[in-house]
Amino acid sequence: MTSPDIDEGADDASHARYPGDHGELDVSTRRALVQLLKGPLITAAKHPEVWRTVIREEKLLRSRVADVFLDLVVDDENEIAFTRPADTGEVDAPTVLRTERLTFMDTVMLLALRHLLLRAQPGERVIVDRDEIAQQLEMYRGEGDTDPAGYAKRINASWTKLGKYSLLSKTSTEDRMEISPVLRQLFDADQVAAVEAEFRRISEEKTQ
Repeated sequence: MTSPDIDEGADDASHARYPGDHGELDVSTRRALVQLLKGPLITAAKHPEVWRTVIREEKLLRSRVADVFLDLVVDDENEIAFTRPADTGEVDAPTVLRTERLTFMDTVMLLALRHLLLRAQPGERVIVDRDEIAQQLEMYRGEGDTDPAGYAKRINASWTKLGKYSLLSKTSTEDRMEISPVLRQLFDADQVAAVEAEFRRISEEKTQ
């Protein structure tokens, strides 16, 4: 009895979708990988199909992003996933993810939002009002800043930027946004401590 002919390259070509396609991933996994690399984050609410793929293929996707010096973060409780630069130690790793330069106002707003999020119970939605945040950040206005309109413009620009990158999500009420749970993991303890130390310095200088 003879054995049937086996095409050893059949499995390699099973996921090909165009001439010259040597990819090994199926289409849904490729889409999830692309979305993780594009960022800023995947949520089950906004990307249900991609989220399900991330959960199903987490081990494989974690390996693929590690190949380009990234770490895959999956928060099952809040149903979010994103990539961030891996802690490579002394390895000189190239930059893969797109970086966004933050203004001083962007930074203080992010920290204020993170504090609000950390005070909430795990899984609790945190809704914030733009005017409330603007009032909290008033202390960081320069002594010589006598332009309320300019200050309001900077607040609005940072508020809009954080919404653009899904760190704030719209609600049914205008000027009220939900803080993304990703802010719990976006900064490590050393980064937060360094930023807070700088903020304290600025605050102390203003009171002298």
